[in-house]
Amino acid sequence: MALIVEDGTNVSGADALAALAFVDAYHSSMGNTTWTGDDTSIKEPAIRRATAFLSNSYNWKGNRVDGRDQALAWPRAGVVDQDGYGIDSNEIPTELQNAVAEIALRELVTPGTMNPDFTQSAMVKSEKVGPLAVEYLNSSTSADAQRPVLLVVRDMIGQFLVNGGTNRFSGRTVRA
Repeated sequence: MALIVEDGTNVSGADALAALAFVDAYHSSMGNTTWTGDDTSIKEPAIRRATAFLSNSYNWKGNRVDGRDQALAWPRAGVVDQDGYGIDSNEIPTELQNAVAEIALRELVTPGTMNPDFTQSAMVKSEKVGPLAVEYLNSSTSADAQRPVLLVVRDMIGQFLVNGGTNRFSGRTVRA
């Protein structure tokens, strides 16, 4: 089934924030040879999963143009970029489409990588085998802490996120 790409007009049934041709061109320009070939049966689902991840996993600035009836997180109204320019409410920013491409590549290689299964009882903070003991630095047991953080994606879309993509325990420093 072909992608239904959101173009900023709140397309009914949209399931992608970037077209396959856009993602193909992005990876070609970046030299990402893993994203090659014409097999849409694996590329399009990867784009759908990337779109779902972006739509559901971030706290975006502004509001959905069509409220709760809107399938995807974008288009949005009331979003301003890092330079203070408003994003049109019928625009899907290029940075967001680039982020779809980056996530789709990871999803192509390892489907489900952005939303791994998480079993809290399986988490290990420290281990001891004979005389050797190890305590792991990342001892966080939250499900969100188990998701990969793609710095390239955060850098691309951070300007559109509440708090710039930082977690709720951190903020921005402003020089007076």
